[in-house]
Amino acid sequence: MHQDRFYLPYTPEAPEIWLDSGEAHHILHVKRAKLGSTITLFDGKGSEYRARVTEILHDKLKVFIEQSRAVDRESCVDITIAFSVPKGKLAAFLIQKCAELGVKTLIPIFCKRSVVNIRNTSGEKIERWNKIAIGASKQCRRNFVTHIENQIPFSDFVKNIRCYDLPLIACTEPNARTLKHFVIEHPSAKTIVCIIGPEGGFDRSEIEMAEKAGCKPVGIGNSILRVETAAIAISSMLLYAYSD
Repeated sequence: MHQDRFYLPYTPEAPEIWLDSGEAHHILHVKRAKLGSTITLFDGKGSEYRARVTEILHDKLKVFIEQSRAVDRESCVDITIAFSVPKGKLAAFLIQKCAELGVKTLIPIFCKRSVVNIRNTSGEKIERWNKIAIGASKQCRRNFVTHIENQIPFSDFVKNIRCYDLPLIACTEPNARTLKHFVIEHPSAKTIVCIIGPEGGFDRSEIEMAEKAGCKPVGIGNSILRVETAAIAISSMLLYAYSD
């Protein structure tokens, strides 16, 4: 039988623990858990716990952990998406879907043609996006949570691009190769990053900067895709290409 899953933001050190965060409210007032109800907790670090509700107060509950186990449902490839933040609710959509797919890290970047600058409100945005990523892990049974970093300038991000086995920049440049080409050329890549530009595309100087740093221009098809579509598409392609 399917059990509801809830996020535990730490690794428990004792079999009995109190839950008193927003998760407690969800367990008690949304899922209507009662004494003796069995739930599944996960810590975002690879472990999940079968727990039984043993005590209920108004806004918190105590659970007894009956079983703990490490369950890794992650892909064998570590994917990072660096993206120019799209307008409105599209960023939240991008976060949710990439987290569901299993993207390990999301990094918002600020490009020359970026429209959305979240640097002054980065803390609030990241907090809200983290909640979306946690919700995605709950829904799709991931025991890890996608890590979301603070927004940084494009030029700062590409300085460390060589730490990835396969650094890509999605663009429509004449010298862009297909993803299939890079998968064949780098069959053993374990850490991959793809940079997704703003709606107006990258400035030519940014592409040159990325290539000089070691990025490989990659095309995702013949269509010009929106930021969130490109992020989801390239993530899906990479996960498929490097799946066991």
